[in-house]
Amino acid sequence: MVYSPNPPYEVLETKQIDFAAMQRMRRFSRFWDVVANSGNFVETLPLIWAEGRSPFHSFMGFSDWMFARLGRQHAIALQRVAELLFNYLTEENRIEAASVAAALWRDYQRGGRPDVPDFLRPHVPRPDREARARAIERQLPARQSRHIR
Repeated sequence: MVYSPNPPYEVLETKQIDFAAMQRMRRFSRFWDVVANSGNFVETLPLIWAEGRSPFHSFMGFSDWMFARLGRQHAIALQRVAELLFNYLTEENRIEAASVAAALWRDYQRGGRPDVPDFLRPHVPRPDREARARAIERQLPARQSRHIR
């Protein structure tokens, strides 16, 4: 085995797993934490392995695709992850944009976020966006709610 010389002394490669494969698994693990374990994409996550594909292989494909686009696995804003998920599911998995946008919008709202990400605006009906803004305004003190719109 080859270990990192510095703490936390991670395994870099073994006789059976070369360095590139180990890095690929590490990226998979990181993206799994960001997308699946975070709880931010409860409805969107299953779309990655829609149509009976293997969840592991499907997510590995998504992980490879993400890393190819970003070149990194850390310091990725939640909105950027959501946008990349939208692009992957519509372009690579060829899922209808309206279905993906609906799942992402529900996931995004679940986190209590009042804004609509730019990439979702064409897919989220205006009345839905306005109703969400009004609901948030009702929860805020009057002088703060005027800044929402």
